Amino acid sequence: MLSIVIPIYNFDISPLIKELHEQITELKKPVEIITFDDHSTSFVNENHNTAKKFNLNYRYLEQNLGRGRAINLLANSAKFDYLLILDCDIMPESKSFLTKYLEEISHETDVIYGGRKHEASEKYKTNLRWKYGYYYEDKSVKDRVKNPYLSTLTNNLIIKRELFNQIKFNEVLNNYGHEDTLFAYELKKKQAHIKHIDNPVVHKDIDENAVFVTKNESSIRNLKTIYDLNLIPSEELQILKTYETLKKLKLKNLFTFIFLRFENKIKDRLASKHNSVFLFNIYKLGYFCKINRS
Repeated sequence: MLSIVIPIYNFDISPLIKELHEQITELKKPVEIITFDDHSTSFVNENHNTAKKFNLNYRYLEQNLGRGRAINLLANSAKFDYLLILDCDIMPESKSFLTKYLEEISHETDVIYGGRKHEASEKYKTNLRWKYGYYYEDKSVKDRVKNPYLSTLTNNLIIKRELFNQIKFNEVLNNYGHEDTLFAYELKKKQAHIKHIDNPVVHKDIDENAVFVTKNESSIRNLKTIYDLNLIPSEELQILKTYETLKKLKLKNLFTFIFLRFENKIKDRLASKHNSVFLFNIYKLGYFCKINRS
């Protein structure tokens, strides 16, 4: 019935696997869990022991493939008709998480997305990763259906295995970032039906500010690859639309010049407790302009 595929990278999966295992024991339908460790350097022994304890289909990859390529490999090992793709750093919000998904699956199912949340907590009020997730990325079902494809992430996604095999993750991207964006656009091109439901997971791995900014530089470099290869039309993504507008108004060079003068100060501010999502979006646009200089 359902193959749960989880790429692991530098995170302890024990709490997640324990929760999933408890839910699986309550079900009367076959479910498997497949976990591949994408050449982590942390929690390797812990995750190996967890996989052994719960009799998971587990492999430690001898080189880092990147998230998209790792999920492709996981999907190749799945034996059931539907895949549930989960990030390793999440926790289902509901004790009936798997039951809700299985109740939604029918012969007509292409894709079901349950959503993701960040915990509302004062301890994260100066954390940029949390702010960006809580105020910008986390969306209700009502908001997601307004843009059903690009509101779909593969951190908590059911997809028919046959459809996944037609699309897969584009392996031109082998670093962090925008693999979901490209995957969602491929779903749009296929006109796959996406059902958005309220069955969220909670994001647990909240990066420190400087780490989050560095990860997003990698993400923007992936976006440049997407842009250079024309894999997604610019009108599909706000940052690309803004970049094209700057070019059209002949303001790109001026914006880039200003960004380069203030880049380090902006980056320092983002790493501090006085950061903001608005400034972060300015930084992403400026960094994209910087790496696209002729």
